[in-house]
Amino acid sequence: MVLAASVNGYCQSVRTDTIGFSVFFKQGRSEIDMSYRDNGRNLNSFADTIAALEDDPLANIKYIYVEGAASPEGASDYNQALSERRSESIKRWLVKNTPLMEGQIRTSSIGVDWDGLAALVAETEWEYSDTIVSLIRNTPLWISRNGQVVDGRKKRLMDLEGGKPWRWMLDSLYPELRQGGADVKCYVIRIPDPLVFRDTVRISTTDTIYVGTPAAPQPYIALEPIFAVRTNLLAPLMNVGVEVPLGNRWSVGADWYYTWAWRKWFKELDMTNCLQMLAGGIDVRYWLGSRHTPDSYNRRNRLWGHSVGAFFYSGYYDFEYDYKGYQGEFTNVGLDYVYGARIGRRHGLRMELSLGIGWIHSKAREYNVYTAGGNAFRTGVVKNVNWIGPTKAGISLVVPINRKVRYEHDETSY
Repeated sequence: MVLAASVNGYCQSVRTDTIGFSVFFKQGRSEIDMSYRDNGRNLNSFADTIAALEDDPLANIKYIYVEGAASPEGASDYNQALSERRSESIKRWLVKNTPLMEGQIRTSSIGVDWDGLAALVAETEWEYSDTIVSLIRNTPLWISRNGQVVDGRKKRLMDLEGGKPWRWMLDSLYPELRQGGADVKCYVIRIPDPLVFRDTVRISTTDTIYVGTPAAPQPYIALEPIFAVRTNLLAPLMNVGVEVPLGNRWSVGADWYYTWAWRKWFKELDMTNCLQMLAGGIDVRYWLGSRHTPDSYNRRNRLWGHSVGAFFYSGYYDFEYDYKGYQGEFTNVGLDYVYGARIGRRHGLRMELSLGIGWIHSKAREYNVYTAGGNAFRTGVVKNVNWIGPTKAGISLVVPINRKVRYEHDETSY
């Protein structure tokens, strides 16, 4: 009796949700243009939703359904092929930019979007609207006689009232259908938090018997970055850095630059130019957006997204060009902006783009070199260098080091 009551309540509470949106294509095209209409916003928002669902222990993505379509103009074979290419284009984008696997994505191509056309006509108050909708819904796509196609839905639409409705749709409605192209739907099975299912059984006395026992809260596992290692690709193999989160909003980082690795290479080429720097710095960062609120569920979002920070760098340099150069120490203080994007599935690699504006101060000591690769002789000239402007730029590859954290499920974290 206890088992029956619990299972019955559980099954009734499981539900399937549908998340859907449309992707728009330019006329005759099957490539996704992220800047066209709302494509960029819709696709990126859907990718974020899929990532969140993958991390949600109470949600299971059943499958993704992509249905491509085209407008009624043109040959039917061409429209069918175009709608197929549009579906496959969306499927490739989803596999590349979300944690979804190919087997989770189902594609279909309906060719001409007759249902979409009927819906658009039904919304108008034109004198032929009802006739057109009835013709679309009740006329077969093809009408054959003795094995030959002699009539069909499209032909009857084109012949209706001497072609007047067809020309009207061509000018007024088909532009909207041309800009359509595919619908994407995600079917998600959601399991709610464990509930206490309580049945009341009435018997001959006034007693009330409660059937069922409270279910234990379901814990879930999250991957929390404990620190991240990074390298600035603008100084390949010459830089290494580390960043440590201080909660969900704050982090502190340190970087080390050692471009002296070029020194031997320059000398072996017997060149008269030199670009060498030895520097280190620290930065403090504040991460923006709702994904970095103190909720425990946001631990997985540490160290990626939008952020602003302050930095301090100091070091030594040696720059030479055509037998003349400068050596000196420098300090660099300023503010920067960083955007970190995930380039791997779920908790994989990340890429950071950074740009900083600050103040650089240095005393540059001038020197001359009289033979290629020879000794430097100072001239005694010292220049005070002060620069305010862009002083920091980076395209960094970031590798987060995660740990698994187990804690009780909290509805406010979702």
